[in-house]
Amino acid sequence: MKFLSELVKKETRASDLCFRIGGEEFLIILPETGIHITEIVAERIRKTTECTTSPSGNPITVSMGIGSFSELMNRTDQALYKAKHEGRNRVVIAGED
Repeated sequence: MKFLSELVKKETRASDLCFRIGGEEFLIILPETGIHITEIVAERIRKTTECTTSPSGNPITVSMGIGSFSELMNRTDQALYKAKHEGRNRVVIAGED
């Protein structure tokens, strides 16, 4: 994972943030970056990973999903209004129906 972390760091800006959030899962935050530029960065990371030999000598591939902060905020806002609609004074988790 250190290998992949270093590769991602080389392909992103100093202002971007990368976190390991699971066994083989990472979250990369690209502040003030539109979804289309984010896609370009993700594709660059994917291609670089695919073309770079890992320390073990085995090829590594990556799969990525892209989302935007506004999508997250929209889902969270929907959860807030659901909580209000269901009688207030409650917690609703976004995306759980």
